[in-house]
Amino acid sequence: MKRAFLILLGLFQTLRAEVSLPEIFGDHMMLQQGVTLPVWGTAAPGEHVSVLLGERQASTVADAAGRWRVTLRPLFARGESLTLVVNGSNRLEFRDVLVGEVWVAAGGANMAMPLSEAPLGRQPGASDPDLRFFLSGEGLTRGRWVTSRPEDENVIPAIGYFFARDLARVRHVPAGVILVTSEAPIREWIPARNPAQVKGNDGSLFRKSVTPIIPYAVSGFLWYPDKSDEGPDAPLYRVWLTRLIRSWRKAWGEGPLPFYSVLPAGFGDPEGSAVESFRSAGITGRGLPWIREGVLCSLALPMTGVASATDLGEPDDHLPVDKLDVGRRLALLARGECYGEERCVTGPLVRSYTREPGCLRVLFGSTGGGLVIGQSPWRSRSWSPELASEVRGFALSGTDGKWYPATGRIEGESVVLSSDSVPDPVEVRYDWKGFPVGNLYNREGLPAFPFRSDSRQPE
Repeated sequence: MKRAFLILLGLFQTLRAEVSLPEIFGDHMMLQQGVTLPVWGTAAPGEHVSVLLGERQASTVADAAGRWRVTLRPLFARGESLTLVVNGSNRLEFRDVLVGEVWVAAGGANMAMPLSEAPLGRQPGASDPDLRFFLSGEGLTRGRWVTSRPEDENVIPAIGYFFARDLARVRHVPAGVILVTSEAPIREWIPARNPAQVKGNDGSLFRKSVTPIIPYAVSGFLWYPDKSDEGPDAPLYRVWLTRLIRSWRKAWGEGPLPFYSVLPAGFGDPEGSAVESFRSAGITGRGLPWIREGVLCSLALPMTGVASATDLGEPDDHLPVDKLDVGRRLALLARGECYGEERCVTGPLVRSYTREPGCLRVLFGSTGGGLVIGQSPWRSRSWSPELASEVRGFALSGTDGKWYPATGRIEGESVVLSSDSVPDPVEVRYDWKGFPVGNLYNREGLPAFPFRSDSRQPE
């Protein structure tokens, strides 16, 4: 009996002593170029661990808790695949490792929507070994890296795919996306170091989905809000997104890593009033305009950006199929803001308002080649706007606080607005609806951001 116990104890100790790494390390993985590369894992306390990647190598000793970490000197994309070798009491090899640009794509169901459900821009049967995706979460027994192959189109994220494809083509380097998604409100993505700081958040989603990939080297983050944030707490989105960005950056410890968010696509009734009420007859609405405002408030933080999907929606579907243009607009944002390309990368953004006799003038920035009346690059299955010769989507109010549709004309970088129902306008809103119908773009084909000049509480 004693002999059997000793044998089992020895076997247990042997198993404990084996070097292991988190699931983010695997065959076909993508490593971030141009930065130091952390590699970490567990082993027996005091065990010597060595790591070899190409010409880079490092070694360390596991601490008393069995944790170890090394940092490899930067590598740059050269096109060839490498093998990551980790040696301790056992030997681990991760093959077909590429070096390129790595981004985390996080958020809700729209970010998770697979390529197989997004027909626009997809090339059926096409393979691209320079595009890599780390997949984890529901339906998978463990996380894994996959290359861009037809048989994986049902799990490869569409937005991440189109983002990575554009980035790889323009930057001429491989590109990888780490998918981290869940249909959960944003507060559950925030680490709960102080549980009282964020009501109803115990940090479990952050611990489960984000902590396992920290401190994997990445270029930055892409974020798409989930529909679960619609409703009574929508006006608080500005608070939660700011906390999320700051907390994720602090967790990675690499300074203000780029963080680019998506303005959610349109959903709801395209007809009706010019401004959507948050509460009506005692009923709270979805609050999409307030979520979008919360996303835009993140621009106050350094190294942040916003790509709009407001013109890519479907009135009766939270998951519109046009993920091609979402991915492209995020890639365009990264190319300009992160990689330094000199080009207009966002739609018109309001700068100021001026009251004039009988009208109100709105001045815009990020106008690129100029303001134009434009249209969405795709057509909804259930709604198509009429061709318009004047600017749409604006609403004006006077001192009574009531909103009326406005007519507008473009004058240089401004739009001049008026309404027969508002002889002396004092406030303006644009695309303040769940399903926006505005048609103001710049010549680069990017839609103007929703905005409001008033500071009223949600009505």
